[in-house]
Amino acid sequence: MRADGESSGFLKRPIDQAEVAPRIKYRSVISVHISQLYGHSTNKSLNSDGGLLRGYTRRRELHLQPSPAISTRLEPRAFPAAIYPPYTEHSTQRDNMFSALQNPRQALSQVLNFGLILSTAFMMWKGLSVVADSPSPIVVVLSGSMEPAFQRGDLLFLWNRNIFQETKVGEIVVYNVRGKDIPIVHRVVRKFGEGDEAKLLTKGDNNIADDTELYARDQDFLARKDIIGSVVGYIPFIGYVTIMLSEHPWLKTAMLGIMGLVVVLQRE
Repeated sequence: MRADGESSGFLKRPIDQAEVAPRIKYRSVISVHISQLYGHSTNKSLNSDGGLLRGYTRRRELHLQPSPAISTRLEPRAFPAAIYPPYTEHSTQRDNMFSALQNPRQALSQVLNFGLILSTAFMMWKGLSVVADSPSPIVVVLSGSMEPAFQRGDLLFLWNRNIFQETKVGEIVVYNVRGKDIPIVHRVVRKFGEGDEAKLLTKGDNNIADDTELYARDQDFLARKDIIGSVVGYIPFIGYVTIMLSEHPWLKTAMLGIMGLVVVLQRE
């Protein structure tokens, strides 16, 4: 700052000493380096309440002692730590179970929802049966008699509406045998006659002999009514779940129980 109070070329007005002195006496002035904020060496002086002083200074640094009457030091404040109840996944599941059991209306609603799911699945199965004209539109291969065409555990999709063509030799069909509950999937190797009166002879690709011994005692060939569908597609190995449920009945009961428990205890 010059003694005569004149400013440099880039300053707008001279500094009034009488006006600045009271501010310096009673307020703490902080020197802010404008070069760090705006990229040039001009310094501006700010008072403790954030306002600009009237006038500018040419000095790069202005060190002023704060007034004893007004302290700019901020004492640290202690904030109480937030206390939250302990949270665990098991406690949450336990609370959900107890809340569901204590509310009979909610439990009844969940039971009805589970019944709705089962009935919907049953209706979809029956609808697919009507469309495919087959009592079992989806079957699972239980043996290796059709290897390498189909493996054990493959899921087969059947279609029984042969409107434009009849069953041909070489076609893979699924048929029922009188007195047996499990259908058989084999290939047609011979055909006698046409239409609904045609007689079919089947054989497994992995078998040496035909299926004559698998038919009923007084039956030598299959009739058209014995066929429940022709194979139109398959998904490999996905039917192993059904095989496990068939070989271990307790798994079916356990699975149904778990599904019902999950549906009943889940929260809306």
